[in-house]
Amino acid sequence: MSGPFRRIPALSITGLLLLVVGCSRPPRPAADPWIARAAAVNQQVDRLLDAGDTARARDLLRTLVSAEKTGAPLDQDRRLVLEDCYFRLARLALAGRDPAQALSAAETGLAYQTAPNLFAANLLVARGAAHEALNDPRAAAEDYHRALLMNEALLREAVGKP
Repeated sequence: MSGPFRRIPALSITGLLLLVVGCSRPPRPAADPWIARAAAVNQQVDRLLDAGDTARARDLLRTLVSAEKTGAPLDQDRRLVLEDCYFRLARLALAGRDPAQALSAAETGLAYQTAPNLFAANLLVARGAAHEALNDPRAAAEDYHRALLMNEALLREAVGKP
């Protein structure tokens, strides 16, 4: 390759190496023991799903969200983790062709939402898919639209545009 584009591959590889080195640092331990437990459970759920054991993965997630009700303050970090867990439960229910259970999981997760975030947008998409599977296209479209608007607002915020 010649001209100004000759250096692009080298710059891309350098950027990738910097990203890998930056991401290879060990994560900080969570200050909240439940959040640390949630991280470990989610890793175990990933392994179970890779092995095709969706029933056990679902059971672990259900046990995790049940264990959260410890009386500890429900701060923003816990809310986000719960939203993500319920999203995963909704996706598992959809994959198992149980849209009523998916709808229930998505709605439970959305009840934790206090501000627009990526996890809530994911729950809206899951709820939309559940509505679609339950033959309620109007509700599905509303959820998909809300998710799109939320993602658009989050993207604008991330790039610093009003």
